[in-house]
Amino acid sequence: MNEKRDLPNPRDDPANRSGPSRSMGRSEGYHRALDECARVAREEFGVANQAFHDAEEIGTRLKIAVRSVARRAPADGTAVEDARARLQELETKLEKTLSNSLRKAGLALHAKQGALNRFTVTLFGRTMAGKSTIREALTCGDGATIGKGAQRTTRDVREYTWNSLRIIDTPGIGAYEGDEDRAQALSVIDETDVVLFLVSSDGIQEESFKGMQELRQQNKPLLFVLNVKRDLEKAVNMRRFLKDPRSVFDDNELRGHFDRIHKLAGEYLGMRDIRIIPIHAQAAYLSTRPEHEEHAGLLVEHCRLGDLLDELKSEVARRGNVRRVQTIVDGTQVSLLDLQEELAEQAKTVRRAAQYLEDKFSELDIWLDGFVRATNVRAETEAAQLVQPLRASVSSFIDENIERDDVGHRWGRKVKALDIEGWLERQQTAILDELRGRLVEFSREMSVETKLIGEFNSTKPSQFDPWDVKRSLRWVSAAGGALAGVAAVAGYFGAANFWNPVGWIAGGVSVIALGLSWLFGDREKKLQRQKAKATSQLRENIDQLEHEVASGLKKWFYDSVTSRLVRAIRKDTKQLYNGMRDVSRSLDDGAREVGAIVEGLNRRLLVRAGQFVGASVDETCIGRVVRDPGVRAKFLWRDSIDNPVFCKQVGLAIGEWVDGISEGAIVQKVAWSLRPASVSPTRVSISAQAAVVRVPQQEVGRAIGRRGSNVSLASRLVGVRIKVIGEESNTHG
Repeated sequence: MNEKRDLPNPRDDPANRSGPSRSMGRSEGYHRALDECARVAREEFGVANQAFHDAEEIGTRLKIAVRSVARRAPADGTAVEDARARLQELETKLEKTLSNSLRKAGLALHAKQGALNRFTVTLFGRTMAGKSTIREALTCGDGATIGKGAQRTTRDVREYTWNSLRIIDTPGIGAYEGDEDRAQALSVIDETDVVLFLVSSDGIQEESFKGMQELRQQNKPLLFVLNVKRDLEKAVNMRRFLKDPRSVFDDNELRGHFDRIHKLAGEYLGMRDIRIIPIHAQAAYLSTRPEHEEHAGLLVEHCRLGDLLDELKSEVARRGNVRRVQTIVDGTQVSLLDLQEELAEQAKTVRRAAQYLEDKFSELDIWLDGFVRATNVRAETEAAQLVQPLRASVSSFIDENIERDDVGHRWGRKVKALDIEGWLERQQTAILDELRGRLVEFSREMSVETKLIGEFNSTKPSQFDPWDVKRSLRWVSAAGGALAGVAAVAGYFGAANFWNPVGWIAGGVSVIALGLSWLFGDREKKLQRQKAKATSQLRENIDQLEHEVASGLKKWFYDSVTSRLVRAIRKDTKQLYNGMRDVSRSLDDGAREVGAIVEGLNRRLLVRAGQFVGASVDETCIGRVVRDPGVRAKFLWRDSIDNPVFCKQVGLAIGEWVDGISEGAIVQKVAWSLRPASVSPTRVSISAQAAVVRVPQQEVGRAIGRRGSNVSLASRLVGVRIKVIGEESNTHG
């Protein structure tokens, strides 16, 4: 739990003559500057609060749009798990993500509201760097927390007041234990106007600078404080320090520490121009102890906390208003920028998933078309093979049985031996097994591919999985629910028991039916005619049997598979991926709308900073604005305006490289947008919303920027995709 301490300033208490700040009197100018900072903060809070409410309205509209997409899909899907349910699940995940982002932005803004009247300085540093010693000194504490950096007590955020400044003491960077501690540190820095990064002379560690990288992305002014450690509890060290503080603040030693801080700040924080203030925290603390009251004045003077306070006072007087705008306006911009990027990333994720689904189900669709054609051919082929034994035995059967009175029953036994019902069941089972096997294989392919895609994209995971393949293919889970089982076949044929041959050999087939007339006349001729007639009739009926069997099987396949399953797959999956595309478009629209709010806050930051540094311009003079917070900002001047003084002064104030691009032809704007690189407009080629820019080889790095930030900002600024190509300088004049 955070510990908040708002203690009287020891320096302002006349009775506290041993406090480390007794020589640091309050100046009216300093307090007027603090009052002005508070006024500016209250004014800018209104702007930031309106921006947040606008973002909330966008979020509400977005939720409604996504919900309407989900509810447009009918809730009667059969093949694929209900497309409407899947889209509603997607809606729920998106709504949760959106709500969480807005909630965090709202909480951050609320935290700022609670400190509008106070200029906030936050102290960061590794465990055991001396933060507790400074706090004990500034609050006239008893020293109970000094040297206990590894304990959980110093991993709590503490707050106190020093010379009307709100000081926040954070956990040591080495004491962060997981996401909770890091989130706590980030939330604190969001409220901060100036960051003090405390390092100690006994170990300026790379890990400390690495730990500050994420915090540095918040674009806060950073002041380095070097705590020079020399144990003054040892009498010999104390005597030397009181006699000559240079025994501790040795120029050569300090230069070595300064060089290392400069190196690490450039390497890990991207900072070149930094300020470093050396102090002796232990001397400041000891000046408050009764046992050192005799030397309190010298300890206060020599500890150099006064230099730190002077630097902070100067910051308040010179840049305080700008810092408050950065904290309130830019802090809200950073929160909403996170929301914008999250929406854009989710839109991209959903769009990719929709395209993947369409591509994969198109592959399945092609296979299903082939399967339907092959199955219909198969029904005819298998039916022909089924009756082939009958067809081959007709002549011999007639020869052997034409004169028997039970010829019909004998033929019936041959037909029954075919086991047509069993054959039909086996055919149905084989067809369903083949289909089921392909669908299971299809599901396995999708699961493997989506897993590989997820691993490939794991460097930047989204907060939600828009489509869980393994749960969406209901029809492959047990191959029972949506696939028709082996049906009762009788209903698929023209007449019940059509294969029962009773009545097939009637009338003129049996010799008994001929009566006595065959005894008279040419017996052999009449018998041969009767055989031919019976053979023809049997063969016609076999043809009919073959046709009925094949037709019945095809009708079952159409009703149970083609119509019921294949069409359902096509219908449901189309609803699913088209619905996902609609969701993606809604997310893109939301990202663009939030982006417009972010751009407005960026424009506000530049204009207000200009006002406070004596380089005012009207907000209407600035068009499109793009920023990489803490690194660079680019914008388009309107109405042929060009004001390099504004860019320089604002850049110095907010700690970014600021550049305004004047009106001109598109090739000129593309070339100028790549500054600080020197690019000739004649080396810019434009075609189909894309630009190829050829620059001297030595300018490629500046044109592209660190991690591609400069060319990315330039592309966004002019609305053209820019590709930078390096070439030798002598290839153009």
